[in-house]
Amino acid sequence: MPGKNRRFALVFLLFWSFFVLYPRPTALGESIYRLFVPPIEAEAITPLLARLPSGASPKDMENYILNAFPYYHDWQVYGFPWYFPTAAEAMQKGRGDCKTRFIVLASVFEALGVPYQLLISPTHIWISYAGKEETPLENMAAAFFHRDGEEITFQLPYVDWLESAALTWEAFWVHMPPQRQTLLLSGAAFALLLFLAPVHKRRLPG
Repeated sequence: MPGKNRRFALVFLLFWSFFVLYPRPTALGESIYRLFVPPIEAEAITPLLARLPSGASPKDMENYILNAFPYYHDWQVYGFPWYFPTAAEAMQKGRGDCKTRFIVLASVFEALGVPYQLLISPTHIWISYAGKEETPLENMAAAFFHRDGEEITFQLPYVDWLESAALTWEAFWVHMPPQRQTLLLSGAAFALLLFLAPVHKRRLPG
């Protein structure tokens, strides 16, 4: 039956895509949880504390971490399109995107008792603190999630959606390993053929 074939094609495409993108399926669930409940680990960044400039301000600490952890996409570091590391993982890799930089800086602030707020936009996560200047990427209006201590706020973000889509495309597709692209497209092609395949009714003899 056409409907059954099409449902199977869609289910196949869903599962195929998920396992191509996340060979370790639990990584996605872990990352979503960590996004809203970050795994702050003050002990994990102990070696980093010794290297921070003496008497550093929160801005100095942020600049130091931005330089110490070069920006790389999750595909390049963890082999997933989107992954939220622990502080220990971030320290081990020594590079990563905004999530890596966030978890390291948040752990440093926790260790030193520096007050901060967590902000999440559709394409970015960052820390705000007393004296931090807002930028086009890091500003309160762009955040849909804001946590200050125990106080949590949700709001509609004000962002450039075309720019956000372009950043998402770059992170998801442009930096995807070629073999994963091939696997993803192969599964999509098979699902499309199955979806469009004609169904031949069996003729009864006689």
